[in-house]
Amino acid sequence: MGLLKDFAPQRVLKHLEDLLAIPHGSGHEAALGDHILALARRRSLPACRDGAGNILVRVPASPEGKGAPPVLVQGHMDMVLAQEPEVDRDLTVQPVELVLEGSVLRADRTTLGADNGVGLCTMMALMEADDLPHPPLELLFTVEEETGFTGILNFDMGQLKARRMIQMDCGDPDCLVMGAAGGAQYTLSRTCGICPGGAGLRVRVSGLRGGHSGLEMGKNRGSALDLCGRLLAALCQQMPVRLGLLTTPNQGSSIPQEAALSFLPPEGRREEAREICQSCFCQFHEELLETEPDFSASLEDCPLEETASEADTQALASFLLLLPYEALRRDTEHPAWVLCSALLTQAGCTGGRFFGKYAIRANLNSYRDAAALRFQQLCRLTGVEAEQTAPFLPAWPQRRDSPLRQVCLDAFARRFGRPMSVEVEHGTVEVGILVGAIPDMDAVGFAPKSRGAHTTREHLYLETVEPFWQLFCDVLERLCQE
Repeated sequence: MGLLKDFAPQRVLKHLEDLLAIPHGSGHEAALGDHILALARRRSLPACRDGAGNILVRVPASPEGKGAPPVLVQGHMDMVLAQEPEVDRDLTVQPVELVLEGSVLRADRTTLGADNGVGLCTMMALMEADDLPHPPLELLFTVEEETGFTGILNFDMGQLKARRMIQMDCGDPDCLVMGAAGGAQYTLSRTCGICPGGAGLRVRVSGLRGGHSGLEMGKNRGSALDLCGRLLAALCQQMPVRLGLLTTPNQGSSIPQEAALSFLPPEGRREEAREICQSCFCQFHEELLETEPDFSASLEDCPLEETASEADTQALASFLLLLPYEALRRDTEHPAWVLCSALLTQAGCTGGRFFGKYAIRANLNSYRDAAALRFQQLCRLTGVEAEQTAPFLPAWPQRRDSPLRQVCLDAFARRFGRPMSVEVEHGTVEVGILVGAIPDMDAVGFAPKSRGAHTTREHLYLETVEPFWQLFCDVLERLCQE
């Protein structure tokens, strides 16, 4: 053990550095899967990997848990790969470089992978836990959660005997998650007419905090693509500009932190275009003063080889301006709880083609369907083609009569002497699919405290891993008698 040797619990954290040394971006989980299967073989535990790459490991009950119903523990093996523009590193084949600042663990200008790395390490610790009371355990390691839930959608649910489930991709050590959003994802495309280029202008938007496209949607974070769309629409309202390039480096389900937009102003109206851009910058700074203190925008000359036509530029400006990417509905009793949201996570325009990725999340399927209908109508009106990339993901509905919830709340109160909060979160997790396939599954979620998931600011509070592990063990011990 190296960097994390002074932190507890070692039985969990000893796995974390090994895990983060193995590249495991979405679609590249095979090596990590091999690592998990090797551990299962060393422990003589029944394990299998299916055709999609999911791994199921069975851990027999401890003596105290013999006769108790089994418990499913689940986490996903993949992580979002994102890095700062200046970082010259290929995270598909190179490991995450760790930085320890006191008790906070982060990566060097890339995503960390605490989402869902600590959960995986907890599951591996359970594979070695000869001294912990627990019922029979089914440990499910899934693939490609971050890019469309491919793994869990292709998993044979008939293999599972458990009807109680602990998921570690949501919550905090003092917050129990009892429900989450479902949603849909789309790829966008539009062909544009090509016109000659010229002496253009380039706008750069950067310094935004970004964040998880579900969990951070209620915090009024700025979206770089939203700002670029508003600026382009403001230009189009005043003059017949032509779009050159639109780029954003975002990957995965993240609020875009930066973007660049280039355009060609009409002959003789270059300074007017500059003034419109600067006016927009002032508006953005005022709006984002409290939530985005590091926001910056710049304007520079940019030669353009080609541009989209004026008509296509106008259509795309209308699309980007009118496209909903924000929190659309909130809970009336708990305003911080977002119930429906939409977000353009990635977009670009080059070589006469516009493309993008769009996500809709909702905690009620009717909210999801209504948002999808409005989005599809806007696409038809502006000539944008939208292809749904996966089936509608079901929401994880809150189960109000959950015995497992009460076990967790009682265990927390006894361990820490204070109540545990309960929350329905807006992220989309695999539990919705599991519960949709197994309606009598009683599921909860909690995890160590991490922040900045899916961004280069992702970090893990190491001091929260120990209370998380303590609560986890307490719950398993109580479930031996349930």
